[in-house]
Amino acid sequence: MEDFANNSVRDIAVQCAAQSAKTQTVMNCACWAIAEDPGPAMWVTATKDELRDFLRDRLTPTFETCRPVKERMAEPTLTGFAFDGMPFYAGWSGSKARLQSKPIRWLFCDEVRNYPPGRLEMVLKRTRSFWNSRRFLISTPGTKGDAMDTAYRAGDQRVWHFECPACQRLQPLAFEQLKWDSNDTTKPEGKWRFDALAETIRFECVGCGQRIKDTPVDRRWIENHGRFVPQNPNAPKSKVSYTWNALLPHWIEWRSIVEEFLAAVDAMRIEGDIEPMFTFVTETLGEPWDLDRWLITSDDYVQQRKGDYDFGDPWPLEKTRFLAADRQARGGEHYFWVARAFGPGGASRLIGYGRCNTTSELEEVRRQLNVPVVNAMIDTGFKASEVYRFCLATGWKAMKGDDAEWFLSQDPRSGKTVRRVWRRVLVDPSLGTRRARVRRHLPLFQWSNPSLKDHLALFTHGVVGQWSIPKKTGRDYIDQVTAEVREEREDARGRIKVLWVQKRRDNHYLDCELMIDAAAVISGCLKATPEHTPERHEEPLNC
Repeated sequence: MEDFANNSVRDIAVQCAAQSAKTQTVMNCACWAIAEDPGPAMWVTATKDELRDFLRDRLTPTFETCRPVKERMAEPTLTGFAFDGMPFYAGWSGSKARLQSKPIRWLFCDEVRNYPPGRLEMVLKRTRSFWNSRRFLISTPGTKGDAMDTAYRAGDQRVWHFECPACQRLQPLAFEQLKWDSNDTTKPEGKWRFDALAETIRFECVGCGQRIKDTPVDRRWIENHGRFVPQNPNAPKSKVSYTWNALLPHWIEWRSIVEEFLAAVDAMRIEGDIEPMFTFVTETLGEPWDLDRWLITSDDYVQQRKGDYDFGDPWPLEKTRFLAADRQARGGEHYFWVARAFGPGGASRLIGYGRCNTTSELEEVRRQLNVPVVNAMIDTGFKASEVYRFCLATGWKAMKGDDAEWFLSQDPRSGKTVRRVWRRVLVDPSLGTRRARVRRHLPLFQWSNPSLKDHLALFTHGVVGQWSIPKKTGRDYIDQVTAEVREEREDARGRIKVLWVQKRRDNHYLDCELMIDAAAVISGCLKATPEHTPERHEEPLNC
């Protein structure tokens, strides 16, 4: 609020946790501008519906209960409010006309992460007419390098630090220092008992190890004994930026944060759904989503997953196994294949990989490795009709990657529409042939390429489950599984998007591992407790 009243500051960017008073604080700034330094103002939301609800439920009551503002307030207009000495416009990011029409001195952009591409840049130009304009950007974070994150990084990046009550060391309020016990009392038989766990939650000082408990008194200590410390002192004085997480507001119990985190970890492990972890990182930690924070920086991370076993070694804990094949035509028709076994708690072992030339040889590999036909799958990206007919004749599962980030599906238990990283559709193997009149529908399992690649990366890095390979695994397999890497690409506006980029020509074993990962997600093989892991005789892909 002090920065808002300072004419040497032009841009204020705040990306922080949800429900932590950021919007109310900015509304207070708007009240100050109306009462103390009038000038054309505008509040911009992401959507028209959000704007309508925000004006009715939050902004209008705030203006009407602030006496100096109420005294200057005329009747609301169709486009916002009219005050003595200034208009206060309201708009949403989807309306170009609203964003382009008026010169603005006080600009408030709310939930910037949800703006369409280019709209933030468009509305920021409205302030050019005023030397003393202020542009206030507020949002929960989105993804690393998006418009909101770019604005935050351009500022001085102020992070909340507090003094330890024991050693007075100034330190950031980092989630990594929030600790809890995992033992037979808090997690009997592999299941969390949250009432017992809540008694052990504490923040540990990075200096002396002092334990700060999850109580209102201790949380208020952190609020009252700290300050924002700039992390980017080289930023222009005209650009300031702030961030904080949900550990800071005293009204948020740390227990709720821990429970949300553990639920997000389970969602990644059990359903392959990264969305709850995305929500936790962005809306609770107040940080932009960056998968790389979970991954090992070494390029040869797969080497680190080698276990003390070899191909053919018995594994008493094995519950089920899968076989996946990728059909190729370069150099003559052939098939790359990978077989992987799963045990309790998401443990997984590579049990074989290789190449064969015909579907007959592929079937022989399946029989030799004792993989149930219901757990055998093949990619349909090349000559799909032929692959469909092979699946129809043998019982193999047809699978295909898709560029969609996720699919919408109805949860049979709750009836609610949920996001999934896979879906099951029906295809007609006879379509386009002389047998087209005789319809025989075949299930096709589609998986989200971007989401499953993210999930497989978490799996291979040991974040989700216990993915491993034999100690004598060849370099050919390792090179193909690591053929794609995550890279940042910057657009003309300085925003960063992270993509999976293929660095080596051959990535067929990676495609096979993606199919197996999809099968593990679909069948629940990554669940944390043994009692939920499917047995060998089950048919997990017949869902």
